[in-house]
Order: sequence, then C-alpha cells, then structure tokens
Amino acid sequence: MPSRKQKRREAKTKRHEYEFVYLDSEGHELEGAPDEAGASSSRTKSRVSSTNGSKPAGKKRSSRPPRARREPQPPSWQRAGKRALLLGAVVFALFTLGARHKGGYGTAALLALVYTALFVPFTYLIDRFAYKRYELRKERGGTGLPQRPKKR
Repeated sequence: MPSRKQKRREAKTKRHEYEFVYLDSEGHELEGAPDEAGASSSRTKSRVSSTNGSKPAGKKRSSRPPRARREPQPPSWQRAGKRALLLGAVVFALFTLGARHKGGYGTAALLALVYTALFVPFTYLIDRFAYKRYELRKERGGTGLPQRPKKR
C-alpha cells in the first residue's frame, strides 16, 4: 500500500504534462530529436515541463565539489583502548541506571569491564580491515577512497 507521500507524488506526475526536450553538449535546446548514432555521446535528453519551460522540481545541487573523505589511520591498539574506555564509561552508566538493587554498582562495573575488554580487539580488527581496504584501493590506482554513487 503506497504512503501518502507516494500517492501525492504519483498524482503530481499525472497532473503535469511533460515533453522531451533535447539538449546538446553545451546545454542549448535542439529542434527535434537527434539522430541515434550521436545521441549517446554528445547529446543528452532531459525532461522539461511544457507548462513553464523549467525542469521539474527536485533537489538543487551546489556548484562546489563534494567534501573529501578522511583517509583511515593505520590501526593501533592505543586508539582501540581509548575507544573502549569511552564505551566502558557509557556502558557502566547505563548498567548503573538499570541496576535497582544493592550491589548494583559492582555488577555494573564488572559487566562494563567485560564489555570494554571485548571491545578492544573488536575495534582493532575493524580498524585493520578498513585500513587494508583503503590500501588495496590505493594500490589499484584509485584515490584510495570509495566513490559515492551519483544520486538520480
């Protein structure tokens, strides 16, 4: 069953009449349809509303380039330990709130210690996996950073 948003979008597409307008590589409108041989390489087809001559409403893209992603750091046990201590403090606070009986602090501290001890190697392994993937991409000639798929 479609949601309200989907129903509104479908109704909007049925309300407006669209025609195809062909644009050349510089963005100028062409008279009629281009031949099929050169259409894929030098010309693009876009949908334009016939009512006001503008493109259909959508997200506006900024002219600035996308933000560069950070390069992953080589894995280190020290960084994994710092992250685990932060997690241990959060886990201790949550388990303390959940413990309503006497001795709740001791139990919460023990569980936080166990979770912290397990989190250290887990974090290190994830960092190592991410760094190895980055190194492989960089080795193959890419930028080393994954490219975001273009949204349509």
